[in-house]
Amino acid sequence: MKKLFYSLLLFAAFSLITSCATIIGGAKYNAHVKVPDHPSAKITYNGTYQGEGNATFKIKRREANKFSVSVKEESCDEQTFNFTQRSFRGWAFFGTLVGWTGLYSGILLPWGVAVDLATGALWKPNITEKGVTKFDMKNYNYILEYKGCKK
Repeated sequence: MKKLFYSLLLFAAFSLITSCATIIGGAKYNAHVKVPDHPSAKITYNGTYQGEGNATFKIKRREANKFSVSVKEESCDEQTFNFTQRSFRGWAFFGTLVGWTGLYSGILLPWGVAVDLATGALWKPNITEKGVTKFDMKNYNYILEYKGCKK
């Protein structure tokens, strides 16, 4: 009974502690969406208005490959931009594996990896995808080529 209690206590403690990728990059990143030459174009994400011309909002890292944003300027057609690629944060995985693996009763427990996988912190937007650039590990730019208005 005592061993079960300590096992549950250990599990609870591990679940409350974050790990390397979650600490360094977080489970979310800032998406800076920019619509050049269209300062009045309305930017919508998940059906919610985010701004005009430029907008910044948080995206879950695990959803970096399911990121979709719509742009519409008055008297113009709406255009939806879908970003369908993400990249694995290999350095963060390595740091988590090395620094956040514990030993319990002689068994290695990579609880940090489990936390990072559960939070999605091991993912990031893929900067090879058109329009996506990295500013730093928590900030990514999305430059949208809006063609909904005929000039």
